[in-house]
Amino acid sequence: MTDALVIKQEANFFSVAYQEQLYLCTVRANLRKSGRGIKVGDRVVLDHLEAERPVIKELLPRSTDLDKPAVANVDQVLIVMSCLEPDFNAMLIDRLVLSIQYEKMMPVLCVSKADLIDDDLEAWIREEYSIFPLQFFSVESGRGLDQLREQLMERVSVLAGASGVGKSSLINCLDPEIDLSTGEVNQKMGTGKHTTRHVSLHRLQWGERSGWIADSPGFSALQLPPVNRAALADYYPEFQPWVAECGFKDCLHQHEVDCAVQANIDTDSERYYNYLRLLEEVKDRYFQRRDSSTKKESLTKRAVGKNITDQLIKLGTEGRVRSRRTQRQMLEQIGNWSEVDDETIEAMNPDEWRI
Repeated sequence: MTDALVIKQEANFFSVAYQEQLYLCTVRANLRKSGRGIKVGDRVVLDHLEAERPVIKELLPRSTDLDKPAVANVDQVLIVMSCLEPDFNAMLIDRLVLSIQYEKMMPVLCVSKADLIDDDLEAWIREEYSIFPLQFFSVESGRGLDQLREQLMERVSVLAGASGVGKSSLINCLDPEIDLSTGEVNQKMGTGKHTTRHVSLHRLQWGERSGWIADSPGFSALQLPPVNRAALADYYPEFQPWVAECGFKDCLHQHEVDCAVQANIDTDSERYYNYLRLLEEVKDRYFQRRDSSTKKESLTKRAVGKNITDQLIKLGTEGRVRSRRTQRQMLEQIGNWSEVDDETIEAMNPDEWRI
């Protein structure tokens, strides 16, 4: 029995949809002990459907596996961003786009509250993000809702974006029976309340067709995926026609000479500006990781002795503090800088000179 879909986790139970029915299921012991955690969106095999609590006996392979939000087998990610209240946030969009592409999925940009947008802002957004699927919609006026319903049919979709941009309101509008809680935007801070606490899938029906959509807990920041400096440009589709023509294979498209990307794209665009900001963040993370690795190596020394072979000893804080304490005691006893050798003085922290 296959093609059962996990739509919600409730403590140690899972709500599973199968053939128009919903079952509250437990997990077979050997599957639970295997360490393979079940996520919303997982396709599973059920057993004992006639029992009060059917059993999930098998977890089927995943096509995608997301951690934020924690959901599996997603077909598309709809990034919901309001044009106003809170303001359109291009940097958050670009961080989300990068993470979604890193997971090998296509982002769909959905601009909410389109009843508040003016022509100039809409034209700017269309120009900046023309490389991606882009939709404008308004829960208040109904603009673009049918196009969104068409986008969602026969797919498992995830809504992502900051809190207060209208994700829960959108789902309620597409299917009022779902009735998700919504929150007001903080007018002083320009941010929304986190009304969604857990990831769950909701079935959307449109005519004879249906789809599944997940509302995920809102967030205002996102950690970048572990991409390196040279690979960051791979996640910018607008760069790709020109990358091979750059004068250097390791070109970062930042300030290098003979860079075909900079020569052919709009370097005044917000997308390119955000690329430079993300590039610096990726660089900083690389140097922090490198420096941390170097520091760890410098805090070890190889022990030698009659019965010691290839043993590493870590020089921890305790050892350094003890050494400095000894130095201070020695200075107090001597009371004369001329009697302290140069190597001892050089090894000391300047703060320790003022004893």
